[in-house]
Amino acid sequence: MSSPTINVTFHPAGVTAQATAGVALSEAAASVGVAINTPCGGKGTCGKCRVRVRSGELSEPTAQELQLLSSTELQAGVRLACQAHALGECEIETAGVGDVVVRKDLDEDALRSFALQPRVKRRALALDPPELGDQRSDLLRLWDKLGTGGCSCRARLAALERLPGVLRGDEFNVVATMLDDLLVAVEPRDTARDPYGAAIDVGTTTIVAYLVNLSTGRIEATCATLNPQTRHGADVISRIEHARDVPGGLEELQGEVVGAINALVGRALKDVGAETNHLFELTVVGNTAMHHLLLGLDPQYIAQAPYIPVVSQPLTLYASDLGIEAASGGQVFVLPIVAGFVGADTVGVMTAADITGRGPTLAIDIGTNGEIVLWSGDRLLCASAAAGPAFEGARISQGMYAAPGAISAVTLNGEDLRISTIDDAPARGICGSALFDATAVLLETGALEVNGRLAAEADGLPAAIAARMSGEGNGRRVLLASEAIAHRAHPVYLTQPDIREIQLAKGAIRAGVEVLLGEAGISAGDLEAVLLAGAFGNHIRPESAVRMGVLPPVDLARVVAVGNAAGAGALMALCSESERELACRLAVEAEHVELAANPRFQMAFMETMLFE
Repeated sequence: MSSPTINVTFHPAGVTAQATAGVALSEAAASVGVAINTPCGGKGTCGKCRVRVRSGELSEPTAQELQLLSSTELQAGVRLACQAHALGECEIETAGVGDVVVRKDLDEDALRSFALQPRVKRRALALDPPELGDQRSDLLRLWDKLGTGGCSCRARLAALERLPGVLRGDEFNVVATMLDDLLVAVEPRDTARDPYGAAIDVGTTTIVAYLVNLSTGRIEATCATLNPQTRHGADVISRIEHARDVPGGLEELQGEVVGAINALVGRALKDVGAETNHLFELTVVGNTAMHHLLLGLDPQYIAQAPYIPVVSQPLTLYASDLGIEAASGGQVFVLPIVAGFVGADTVGVMTAADITGRGPTLAIDIGTNGEIVLWSGDRLLCASAAAGPAFEGARISQGMYAAPGAISAVTLNGEDLRISTIDDAPARGICGSALFDATAVLLETGALEVNGRLAAEADGLPAAIAARMSGEGNGRRVLLASEAIAHRAHPVYLTQPDIREIQLAKGAIRAGVEVLLGEAGISAGDLEAVLLAGAFGNHIRPESAVRMGVLPPVDLARVVAVGNAAGAGALMALCSESERELACRLAVEAEHVELAANPRFQMAFMETMLFE
């Protein structure tokens, strides 16, 4: 006998999932688009998918829940969404993960200047009406006016279907939209809209879309969202395993990212009063795993030595082949990959920075996968450091995405800590930028030793800092937010295991930097600039990054936040064929330095685990 169908209602979204009795709450939530934070991929090991049961019948708490949830939480109806199964009708309150704050706006004034040369061009034409002495076809008449030879006619059928009516409805005046030499649209003059394009940055944690008017090159809308693939795990390896091990897993992951792109671009078009048939081209960047999952390519071989991608060259595809909603004939340009995990997002960073057009420069994209680029003045070197998702909060006990209530900054106020939260909301956890600050401040006060151990004794510490410390050994922790200022009176701590995770992540990135500097034969003092890219780019305090040792000791004036440079590179490739050519050239010129089996990396990693 089959299990009955039940309703699972999620608040505050107010949406109801119809599912089979026995469904995991996380699965029911995903079916109706409710985002729940599951960085461990639903294995029940991280404890981050907490929800509260308002009413209804659920399965008994599992061993993982009994270990990760306190008796007080269980009595209050708190459960782990990946472990709790709905046995009957129930109502669930989520933590509002969907309210993640995606800080990836592009400041157009901060973009370097480049020539507007889009592949998509719009031409207003006045054609000679046909007569008995001039019986050229409608398309040939149009082509002759464009100055294109008739033998190379390329047109979308949808444009040809409209052509005779549009011509005769406006006295043979027409607006033609060309994608290179392909006719993709014809419109009457009075209703023609400027053509649009979208630059897409598919990040491991977030996806962002920049909608661009291709006639002006202006960004007219920006939309972003949490990557829906995060429910399968915060890191790329979890998703690669899902694609490899779960039947239909690859198709599921591709559908999630394509669905997110369609939703973002659709929202952006609506914001400017445009429609899907006005969108003619998209450019996409992402790390190698995200690149493969978007394209539906088997990613398993990039996760095992010798780390070979299916394709590294730039690709131009029809949007319809990927399921991306665009105008008939709309195309998607996917920027090239360098090698291994140095993906199209790194190519975007190099393009946005025009990195070979300046003096010795180090660029670091700090995120779930730390990409490092070094231009020595002679050689362009790049590497990927497996920093893991600690800086995104995934492996931090009370880590979280940048959402309201996330502690985003930690500073010294006299001899005590001062915290800032996103939207000044009650503290719920700590996000990546605050990890840098907290580590630097604790080092400065002596509460954290260079070996990564929290001070066991209060002697010599400021009294206010000492009062925040509790526990012993691996249970040692520092209070960041007390019950009085915390969400639902749950205090926020930074623990000794958290510090170890930060050490691993920072050590991997810094060791990668040291290997590239050594390979290039230059020192940190030779660098004219250090560019911080990625989600943290505009929010990490350079003094914190240098103090904790993620960056080598450099003049802080040389550290420049460049924000979402990967997205900026995608935008430039969308708006300019010259920039697209630059991106392709940089991908070829870049020398990939594999760190995984590099003995110099292993030695540097052991050294850079220490906080300087």
